[in-house]
Amino acid sequence: MNARENYLTAARGGKPERVPIFPMDCNVFRPGFWKERDPETGVDFCNIKWVKNDMGEMPQPGRKAMEEIGKWRETVRFPDLAGLDWECMARQFAEEKDPDKVDIAMLNTAGIFLIPVNMLGWEDALCAIYEEPEEMEAFISALTDFLLETADYIGKYIRPDIVFTGDDFAAANGPFISEAVFQSMYKPYLTKVMDKIHEIGALAEFHCCGNCQFLIRQFLETGADICQLPEPNEQLLADKKRYGNRLVLTGGWDRHGPGCMPFASEDEVRRSVRTAVDLYGKDGALIFWDGGICGTGEDAKNKMKWVTDEIMRYGAQVYR
Repeated sequence: MNARENYLTAARGGKPERVPIFPMDCNVFRPGFWKERDPETGVDFCNIKWVKNDMGEMPQPGRKAMEEIGKWRETVRFPDLAGLDWECMARQFAEEKDPDKVDIAMLNTAGIFLIPVNMLGWEDALCAIYEEPEEMEAFISALTDFLLETADYIGKYIRPDIVFTGDDFAAANGPFISEAVFQSMYKPYLTKVMDKIHEIGALAEFHCCGNCQFLIRQFLETGADICQLPEPNEQLLADKKRYGNRLVLTGGWDRHGPGCMPFASEDEVRRSVRTAVDLYGKDGALIFWDGGICGTGEDAKNKMKWVTDEIMRYGAQVYR
């Protein structure tokens, strides 16, 4: 089977010929408006100003896109999706992609949880959940409608195999919100997004790269087919045992483990790759991703080289 068939076998919970690798085995489409910035102010359509560092992009520290949640209507300027040249985007994607690889469309990286956080800052956004739940939910609903409309255009013009959506509901020590808050305020809207992704004929992949705990169960109940980058730990192992190959993972590599430590040895890094496969993908249902090793120094470059080489080597023989 080619890379696409191999990838989709794992994505559907099966055992492929080899462990598929994100993003190596993928063609990734992302609507351009997520990266667009006002040429004069440098802000995006949510009035967030982004700054770059060695780890990527983050909202500018100390700057708020709005002062309170009730200002979202006058602050956010949703792109006119009907006015975008989707045919041109689709044509460019078709020309650049490898037909033997799987097609993944990135619906969003920040969504109904993180966009308010990025606009208000963590403290004010988390307080608004409890102090102004009606306004927060109104904003969540509007963001959801925008994502649903975007997914319709992606389905019509891109026709991907998988649609990636996500929000970082969790940090390294656990979720930012309670299970009750997730169920009442976020779950109904995420379920709408998953339903829409399935409606356009794609598998739904949900990104949350923290210590997910109870969230894994909730993500599966919303209809997610794949969970991307949950932190490997005892709870994730318990979830994997409970759900078996219904819990498809993109990730597996412990980004806080010994193989990721500064100046870890080549043997340690390679061992960490094999451990990821053995723990989370022995029976399939694993798409390996290191999570995006960051940095431009020699240590980061060595890790990327060793991780890639080891997953290609070990991943090619583990299912034989």
